[in-house]
Amino acid sequence: MKLQVLPSDPCEIDFSWYNMIRNELLRKTVPRAIKVLDVGCRGGEVLFMLQEQIEHGIGIDISKEDVTYTEKERKKRNIKNLEFIQADAKELPFASGSFDVVLCLGDVLSYSNLYAEENLALSEIVRVLTDDGLTVHECMNWDWEYRLAPYWTFFMHTQDGRYFFHRNRRTVSGLETSRQYEVLRGSPLHDWVSQQNWPVSPQGERTSLDVREESPIPRRWLMFRGVSKHQNYTPRSLKRRYQKAGFRNVQVFAYGQTYDIASKAGLLETVGHSKAALAKAEAELAFKLCMGSGPWLFLVGRKRA
Repeated sequence: MKLQVLPSDPCEIDFSWYNMIRNELLRKTVPRAIKVLDVGCRGGEVLFMLQEQIEHGIGIDISKEDVTYTEKERKKRNIKNLEFIQADAKELPFASGSFDVVLCLGDVLSYSNLYAEENLALSEIVRVLTDDGLTVHECMNWDWEYRLAPYWTFFMHTQDGRYFFHRNRRTVSGLETSRQYEVLRGSPLHDWVSQQNWPVSPQGERTSLDVREESPIPRRWLMFRGVSKHQNYTPRSLKRRYQKAGFRNVQVFAYGQTYDIASKAGLLETVGHSKAALAKAEAELAFKLCMGSGPWLFLVGRKRA
């Protein structure tokens, strides 16, 4: 088996610090007592975090499973001013001018189901916003994370015990093409990948297993499952995309530097309880360093009248 397991940098498997910074940015950006739509809400964490400062929030996601889970969680917490429904970002089931703020977080615009149709989702965001409504976007920073890594191969796993292998190719324009294969049960590859020491996040979840193919994996051990494409953004390309869609006063902030610097300096273990304070400090700095450096991008813009 000519596969080399690559070490996972802590910033690849622990998103909790990034989320803390993002939440601080959102608290400072989203006005109080307004109506908010979260496009691609997944587990609803952002709206749960904001629920005390907003009047009403709706989260939509294309995944029925995510919406069902999140609605159960909302009822369990007895939260009255939020709701979660299944919907497609390209066809939002709301009247024009329904929301004061629309959130598009966590690389939603880069998802494969929106590839080449990002403009449809953006036009829907513009439509459902009130005049002068605010949009907030979050995604990975192509300049920071990927430009020097044109190829990337890794394994993922599912809860039912299946393993999938991905060969990713990236271009300088931000286009990422992923070829996905299922690892066949009973093959030497399935035995090998099941025996590896997978990286585990601080939340106790196994993440991806990054590898290098020193020679190609035999095709008889894999079943081809398809190709997906994702469009990633640099600060400037993201800004241009939103301006073209109909937003003004568009600003892009980069964040996440404190985590990456602490990781590379080997200081993560000494940070401990200081994480929250560092997250707040970086959120303050991010607003002062528009178009700066960092692995994540945070965009804000106003609907053009």
